Amino acid sequence: MNEKLKKYPSTDKFRVIDIVGVPHPYCISHRHVVYASDHFDGILGKEAIIDAEKHGIVCDICKRMNKKEGERILSYEEHEQALIVEVDDDRDLCDVEGLKDYLLSIKSMMVDDGYAGCAFKRKKKV
Repeated sequence: MNEKLKKYPSTDKFRVIDIVGVPHPYCISHRHVVYASDHFDGILGKEAIIDAEKHGIVCDICKRMNKKEGERILSYEEHEQALIVEVDDDRDLCDVEGLKDYLLSIKSMMVDDGYAGCAFKRKKKV
């Protein structure tokens, strides 16, 4: 688990287990790797990615979606992340007792950490 996520409280029914890209993860292409190699001593970090975008090297998922659907290409900074909350209850999420209270209890932390929202995953029964 990401160290940053350990601070989020857990209950017997709910726990933050991971993060997910919203609307999708930023996808690095071979062009990013080449650009970082040529201009950033091979270090493919945030700075290299943002600089590469200034030269037309963008998220590969956005690039492919843009060709097919006419969607706008999102910058690196516009790709957000959401928390994945594991739910130990098989009912419809609207019917899970305590979920709203749990989400409200972590809301300020989530906003402070810059997360766009939450996604949910059912706990696997063993």
